[in-house]
Amino acid sequence: MHTFNAIAKSLGEVTLIALVLGVGVPVIFGIGVRLWALEPAADGPATTNRNVVVTAIAYLCFAAALIVVTAGILYIAKDFISHTFDIQLFGAKPPKK
Repeated sequence: MHTFNAIAKSLGEVTLIALVLGVGVPVIFGIGVRLWALEPAADGPATTNRNVVVTAIAYLCFAAALIVVTAGILYIAKDFISHTFDIQLFGAKPPKK
């Protein structure tokens, strides 16, 4: 029974991480695109000024997505970076000398 509980717990953790990263990051990026594409109302004055707050939130969404993607790439390449540049990221083992 202990093995079943361990497998169920691990499967739940993997599923949660997959949902957060597989769905959450594209949704955040999509929200950024939607906010960035907002246009001024057609019946208002003809100006090209965007709402600064909405644009700032859009850029924050883009930055969050970029940080998560960069961290994922660095996590995948942590052993290569450790071996090549002797920089230990995310608990990578130092190269043997």
